[in-house]
Amino acid sequence: MTQNHIGDTIYVAKAYPATNDAAGFEALVWVQAKGNVTLPQLGVSHSMIDIPDLATGFTDAVKGAGQGVDTTMTFRDVDGDTGQADVIAQADDNDGILCVKIVSGTGADTGDGPAPVAGDVVKYAQGIAHSHQPNQGDSSSYKGFQVGFRQKKPTVVATQPI
Repeated sequence: MTQNHIGDTIYVAKAYPATNDAAGFEALVWVQAKGNVTLPQLGVSHSMIDIPDLATGFTDAVKGAGQGVDTTMTFRDVDGDTGQADVIAQADDNDGILCVKIVSGTGADTGDGPAPVAGDVVKYAQGIAHSHQPNQGDSSSYKGFQVGFRQKKPTVVATQPI
């Protein structure tokens, strides 16, 4: 069966966890950021180290240091939404401290996506929010914004606690 991201929700926290694991992330205070259009692409990219060999005339490669992906998340405007205000505030802040929690919820949907329930898959990431930009206005766009997110540590995949 083909799977998609319909129903995934995003929550944000304005602090880093004490430890980069599920327990550390769950100790944070999470707020849903409503109106999400594009989730951040979580992950790590690696530098590649080229090793030329004059005898063979071929350049080999080895994997170098990793770094968090720099990605964009987009939102449509939801008036008065605390989560969106937090995302914008952190992107505009000098430090930009932000954690994200992406939930594939299976609970009741009260209009803002399925609620997370115990056992649902969650993905946590800590990073830096930056580069807040309102959407460009034209005759076929919605009011909203985009924010950059640069991941600082590996993604933690876990399940929603009880």
